[in-house]
Amino acid sequence: MRSYYLTVLLATVSAFFSSTEIYGAPNQLLQCLAKEESQLHKEKAQGVLYRLNQDFINELASSNDINLKNVYISEICHSKTTSPTIALLHLLLIKESEIYDLTLSEVDPAMRAFKMNYINEFQKQVPHFFIQFLSGLQAEMATPDCLAKAIPELNYFNERLKYLEEEMSTHEVMKDKTKIDIIFSKLKDLSSIKANCSLQASRELRKLKSKMKKKEDSKL
Repeated sequence: MRSYYLTVLLATVSAFFSSTEIYGAPNQLLQCLAKEESQLHKEKAQGVLYRLNQDFINELASSNDINLKNVYISEICHSKTTSPTIALLHLLLIKESEIYDLTLSEVDPAMRAFKMNYINEFQKQVPHFFIQFLSGLQAEMATPDCLAKAIPELNYFNERLKYLEEEMSTHEVMKDKTKIDIIFSKLKDLSSIKANCSLQASRELRKLKSKMKKKEDSKL
């Protein structure tokens, strides 16, 4: 893990010093994601957020062909309400192709098709990152249905993915931007959701123990 972290850090520094104007934005994004990774590493927080952060860093560190517009870089890296990693996921889902800097004038003509293909393939992965992120969050909850109860909009996507994914692409399944916005808005209060979930789980456990005790007492 330590050697991997150093490799990512070196890639970030290398990208920073070799950057040109066209690559300034993605390197800036990579730096703020690496900074968040460093903080998560210090806190030993290697849960779902850490894994999502790693997925994005791996993609961005492997190529400079994913360029985002400066306005979105700023929104992601300077978010006051959520982490850069979650802000990036949110914007990629909501804005889709609008988020990318598609200025190709400074790109070698022979590489333009490759660049566009790389961006398209990366965007196709975004809904899967979203699904994995939500599944990981649910796994961290005290009860299996806690997150869906706190964020009912998740049921919409769960049902569509369950019944429609074979007939529709994941991209098409994720088209309801309003519900995606609501989900991310509610995720800003994730600590409260977790706390309430743990409280509810404790109550259910106490009820179960009380019921079992009464059952045992009735046998005496």
